[in-house]
Amino acid sequence: MALYSAIRRVSKSTIPLAVRSVATAATSYFSAATATATAAVENSDLGSISRSFSIPVLHYSTSAVKKKKSKHSSFDDILLQIVDSEINFALDSDFHGCVVDIPDGFPFKVQDKAGERVIVLTRDYGEETINIEVDMPNARCENSADDAVNTEEESEPQPSVPLSVTVSKENGLSLEFDVRAFPNKILICDISIKELKSSRNQLDYRGPAVSLLNESLQKSFYEYLEVRGLTGSTSNFLLEYVISKDSKEYIQWLKNIKKFVETGL
Repeated sequence: MALYSAIRRVSKSTIPLAVRSVATAATSYFSAATATATAAVENSDLGSISRSFSIPVLHYSTSAVKKKKSKHSSFDDILLQIVDSEINFALDSDFHGCVVDIPDGFPFKVQDKAGERVIVLTRDYGEETINIEVDMPNARCENSADDAVNTEEESEPQPSVPLSVTVSKENGLSLEFDVRAFPNKILICDISIKELKSSRNQLDYRGPAVSLLNESLQKSFYEYLEVRGLTGSTSNFLLEYVISKDSKEYIQWLKNIKKFVETGL
């Protein structure tokens, strides 16, 4: 969005100049033609009238193509300057270089590969396998007016991370939780039950929203996930880890764009 806005500002400052120069030339031409025609009418010279309004012939050459290519390259240069500025801004931010260490006794194994947008946490709990997936593109703070965890005293939205939590049993059945992690707490949105290798059909009944369930049932679900390791401290770790990863991935993304634009220049 920052790049788009900057390019728009550049476009608005350069394109109108060309439009005004063409308009000025056209105005000068037709003003001269009108004056000639008026004089011809006064002198009853119809030949001058026809000559004064003759349509000018436009000649094209390869130089016009070269100018167009040069203009295209100039916009590439502008884009590169803005990308460089954005890279420097990201490198100077407080989030760059922030290393988030996995705390001692953390129950989950973290699987994270550079360049991939999904972070996976796994652990075994008795005869169950617990899998947590975090999708990076949705990890930024959103100003949601309907966040159930926000109280009236909280004037600003809280940072949050969407999680897909799956608790699987050896018989192939699994419970899937749509969860949102906030500082020191989580919010369970939906719960569904799946069979082994069953296709994810959008028409499958997923049960009511958890916020509509009996309060005792809601509390039991939160305790169910808490004893399996999804606690407030786990939520805090995920928030810090995602912010750190997002900063690194964003800088690399900008560098990849810069490399692509520079190719062939």
